[in-house]
Order: sequence, then structure tokens, then C-alpha cells
Amino acid sequence: MKKVFSICMAIAAFIVIPAMAGAARKVNIAFDKYHGYAATADYLKAVEKAYPDIAELAEIGKSAQGRPLYVLVLTNKKTGTTLDREKKLVYERKLEVPNPPLLPLDLGKPGHFISGSAHGNEMTGTEVCLYVIDKLVSGYGTDNAVTSLLDSKVFYICPVIDPDGLCTALEAGAPGRKDLNGDKLFSQVRYKSATGEWVKDPSDPRVMLCAARGEYPGAERYVVINEAATDRGVDLNRNFPEGWWKGDVMPDVSYVYTDRMSGYRGDMWPAGSGEFATSEPEVQALCEFFVTHPNIIMANVYQTAGGFVYRPLGASGDRRVEPRDIIVYDRIMGKKYLELIGADVPSAWTSSDALASGKEALAAGARKQAAARGYLFPAEWKSPYDETTGNGAHGLMTDWLYKQNGIYAIETHLWNPGRDVPELNGLKKEALPKALADYGARNSLFLDWKPAKHAEYGDVEVGGWVGGIGGDNAFPGAILEKICERQWTYDLYRTELMPQLQINDVRVTKKTEGGTTVLEITAEVENTGALPTTLQRAETMPMNRGDVVWLIGENNKLLFLSGKACQKIGTLDGTLAIPDTPAGKSKATVRWIVSPQGNEKIKVVASSLKGGTVVKQVKY
Repeated sequence: MKKVFSICMAIAAFIVIPAMAGAARKVNIAFDKYHGYAATADYLKAVEKAYPDIAELAEIGKSAQGRPLYVLVLTNKKTGTTLDREKKLVYERKLEVPNPPLLPLDLGKPGHFISGSAHGNEMTGTEVCLYVIDKLVSGYGTDNAVTSLLDSKVFYICPVIDPDGLCTALEAGAPGRKDLNGDKLFSQVRYKSATGEWVKDPSDPRVMLCAARGEYPGAERYVVINEAATDRGVDLNRNFPEGWWKGDVMPDVSYVYTDRMSGYRGDMWPAGSGEFATSEPEVQALCEFFVTHPNIIMANVYQTAGGFVYRPLGASGDRRVEPRDIIVYDRIMGKKYLELIGADVPSAWTSSDALASGKEALAAGARKQAAARGYLFPAEWKSPYDETTGNGAHGLMTDWLYKQNGIYAIETHLWNPGRDVPELNGLKKEALPKALADYGARNSLFLDWKPAKHAEYGDVEVGGWVGGIGGDNAFPGAILEKICERQWTYDLYRTELMPQLQINDVRVTKKTEGGTTVLEITAEVENTGALPTTLQRAETMPMNRGDVVWLIGENNKLLFLSGKACQKIGTLDGTLAIPDTPAGKSKATVRWIVSPQGNEKIKVVASSLKGGTVVKQVKY
């Protein structure tokens, strides 16, 4: 059985649905406290109830301990279509065997997936998910941009990937919790160990510093765990199929892997990956969800901390990332992210001359992948793959989403104390955790260390950060809201990049002779979105049928004289020019000559797995 554990703190938030008849319904939510799993689930259910026209809550699976794994689907339920709704079955099933059910309307719209709490003690991402939900549901019908997006696109929001871990972190009465010192707060535990990875800050013994082997010689070494920790766990973000690797050791054998946390620790690397890929029920549920939702083209996995973005591929670096996808990732999405957080944008991302110079300058070095790109990664936007040592990160969710599903997947590490707490900006090394401890003490988020007894480790000290806040998570209130708003702005931008098919024009030339009608039908289809209708990676995937245009008779009574009923049009480029990439076609024209039998109603249906499905009636 999988074990989970985390820093714990009982936090609640009130969810109120105004009961005024006829009034605009609103689910109130505040971000001055962390919600935890139970309050998050209650909020999702309240949103579904309050906004039935745009919200539907799906339970896609259960956690190891039986908690529901929820995805909130947000889109206008009255708009859109799917190909199977427009094209009737030619041979319907007989007797008692039912025909396949119609696909949900959301599968006919470009999809954006966001998620939080892949690690149970990193709950900042859950709050960002809730903030995005609030922005979308409260903005629909009042904000033109939000309304337009929900009419034509769909958001899939999974605020909690690891329900057990988050519940252990924040819920009162969660299994395995023990308040060691009876203060009704759940903070950290430290105890001496020769193999520990933590030392006391020489200038402030309250603060624990993560220290590599050889650092701080002579200092006593400590293990620092969560107060509610009882055992080791599996890192869900090392359990996905792409690049999964167990290594030479069994997972869950090192004390450093607590609360499904992952890391790289000598010959234990990489542990926490599970017994086999998708061994964890949460990962199984997510994989099934993505396979059955091929319309998803954007995904963001919210994590903490660090204040940076990882983009694929962690297992192998850019060797297996397509050139056009690298450009879109770095020089379009990455550039926008750096601008948003106020970081420097590499000159190679904005200047072709600088890009050429970068390739020349890096050519003689050991970083072949960087030389091929023409630039080193900035600290705030990078790949988990170490191009210097060749070490990779295996079994990542974003790698699997990109490589096997053709999705622009990224992993955003939301919280950077030095940047997000203005009065701490610029502090380095020991000074930063000391200042954070002072800040936390002033706000009752950091506790002095006090002796206690632990059932497994004996004499320990309890204290440090409360509820993972300050170390792993942003301070609630104005600082958390600032992070939420920044991330909402960025993911709104990414949503606006998504492709969108449109049928511009349908022209008909009609000839009738001897009671026979012949129609020449020409249709123009366009991608009006910013990016192409599929990633370069996805163009060669076996499951990608490409963009198609159908001419469909309502009763299958069309005689095709020229042109097949279904015509492939390939990938359509978008309206955004991709740097150093030859311009392709954003429009396609298809032509048929048909003879309708009787008064057959005819329609043109354009369908793209990730660019949406649209329909237009043919008038003749």
C-alpha cells in the first residue's frame, strides 16, 4: 500500500452560496487560508451546483485511501459539437446491443488542463486552481474574454492530484496523524542523524539548512520530516510511463523521500518512482483521463517551490523534443513567462543574430543540446534534464503528456520567497531562511523548537514551519493572491494561444438536368487560433488522425462523384508567426461534386483533435 504524509495544520474556509431567488449565483471563496482536501471538494461541488450551465464535476478515480479524485469541467454546455453527433452510424447495432454513447460536447473543443497538489505538502497549486475556477465562473457573462473562452474552449481543473497527501497535510482527523506536542498545530520534526541532510543555521539555530555532503564540516546532521509523517511514500510525479525508471534500488527505502517528495541523493537516485509505471491509482486515473480526452493541448502542473517553470523533456532533454515545439515552448511561452515575472529574457529569444552567435559560441562546449538551441536555459525557464551531467528526471507527468499525448505541458513551481515577499527580495543563502523564519514568527507561521517524543524516532524536537507554509508554500493572504493572479494571467495567455477551427465560407454551384441534381461544393476552413492545430510532436503520433473535413448528408443519401466524404487537410498553422519557422498554411479549401438523393440536408463538418469541431449547413 502506498503511504503518504505531510506537514499538517487544520485550516478551513467558508463556502457560501447566496440563497436569494433570481439573483446571480456566486460561490464565495477567500485566499487568506489554505483549504485542504475536504474544503476543496466542498467548493467544487458548490460550483457545480451554482453554475450548472458551465460547470460539471467529474470523479475520475480514487486515491489509495479511497478519496475521490475530482476534475472540474468548465465550458458552455450549450455550445460546440462532436463528429459523432454530426455523422450518423451507417450500420447501427441490432437486438439488445446498444450503440456507443455520444461523446460529451467538451471533447469537440480545444482543452486546457491545470492541476495542483501532485505532492500533498505543496498545496499552493491547489489554491491557484481554485482561484482560476473563481475567475472563470464569476467572469462568465460579465467578462467578454472569459465568456468567449468558455463558449469555445474547455478547462479541465484538477485541484488535488494527491488527495491523501493533502488530507494528511491539512485535515483534522486524517489517518496516521499525531500531534506530538498537543499544540493543535502540525509543523516539523527534527532529530539528529549521521546521515541527515540538514544542519542548524550557524547564525540562528531555529533555521534548518539543507546541506550537501561535505558542507558545514563538523556540524551535527539532522533529519527534518513532517510532524504527521509515519512512513515513506511514492512520488506521483515519478510514476508516469514516459521515461519511467526504477533504477537499481527499490523505491521507498530512503528516509529523504517523505510525503512522496522526490529528489536526487547519491546512489538512491531516482527513488520514489513506484513499483511500476502507473502503479499508483491516482496516476492510473489521470492517464485514463488524458487518453480519453485527446482534445487537450495545454497542461500546467502546479508545484512549489522555486519560482520557475520546467518544460519537457526531463528524461532525455531536447534530443527527443521537436524543433518547432522547442521554439514554441521557449521563445513564445517562455518569453511571456519571463516578462510576466520580471526576469531577463535571453537575447537569443528575441534576436536571430544573437541566436546564431549563441550557437557558434556554444559549439565548442560540452552542452551539445544547448549548442543546437543557441542558448543556455535561464534559471526561471528550463528542462529538468541536466545537460552537463546527462542526469535526467524520470516518469514525469509533463514528459508523458508531451511525448505520448502531444500536449504543451509545463510544470510551474509557483512560490519564490525571495521574489514574492517584497521585504525579503534579494536575500541569499542563510539570510533568506532566517528572514523567512522571522517573518513566519511574526505571522504565527513559524514555531520555536521544543522537545517531544516520537513513536519511531524517540527524542525529537517539534517546531519550524506550520503547515508547509513559508518553506514549501506561499504565505496566505495578499502574497498568495498575488501568486494566484500572476498565474491566472499566464494561463489565460496560454489558453488564448490554443488553435480554433472555423468554417469561413461554403460555396455551392447547382445544376439540375433530367431530374438529377449535381452540386459542386467548396468550403474554406481556417485555424483562427494563434498556434497550429497540433504540436510538431503530435503530427507523427499513430493516434493523431490529423485535421479533416467531412461532407455529410443527414440520411447518408449523398452520391459522391468527385472527392471523398472525408478529406484530410493536414495541420493548419495559426495566426502567430513562429520565429525561424517557415510559414505554413492557416487555411484549407476542400471541394466535392455530389448528387443528393431527394431533399437531403447537407452540412460541412471540420474536425481537429485539438483544434475543435465545427459545423456549417450547406444551402442549395
